[in-house]
Amino acid sequence: MAAPVHLRRLAEADRPAIERHLLTLGAAGRRARFHQAYKDAAIAAYVRRLDFGRMILFGAVARDGGAIVGMAEAHLDDPRAPGAAELAVSILRGWRNRGLARRLVDRAAAQAFTRGAQRAVLNFQPDNPGMAGLVASLATALGPRLRRAFGQATVLPAGEPQPVG
Repeated sequence: MAAPVHLRRLAEADRPAIERHLLTLGAAGRRARFHQAYKDAAIAAYVRRLDFGRMILFGAVARDGGAIVGMAEAHLDDPRAPGAAELAVSILRGWRNRGLARRLVDRAAAQAFTRGAQRAVLNFQPDNPGMAGLVASLATALGPRLRRAFGQATVLPAGEPQPVG
């Protein structure tokens, strides 16, 4: 049986589908993704500003209908955080708890590392149970390559020297 979604890199041509995905997020989903309540106009403006030259976007695309049901973004080249790729993830409510966020974050972080990022940082609201589950899953898989702090998880690339002791 074929998987209900396929993961693929998103590009400029996907901008309308990205906007539909983000607009479909409910109030809680928007607050979790953007760390504030985003109205439709703010989402439309955000999507217009997406810079595919400085960002890596992966989508979980439904095989039935082609809608983006999950998305991970890696924002590169932020002068406020040299060497870091900031990660963001959003999954539509009916598609959560299927491992999509983990798979999308894995791909976005891996691509960020190939583009020169020294770490990939995921900021989240600590009271978000979905993100807590994602971070726990990442911790199990990555071990010492994942550093956790309150509301933040940092992924280090494979082969990164680890502290001794």
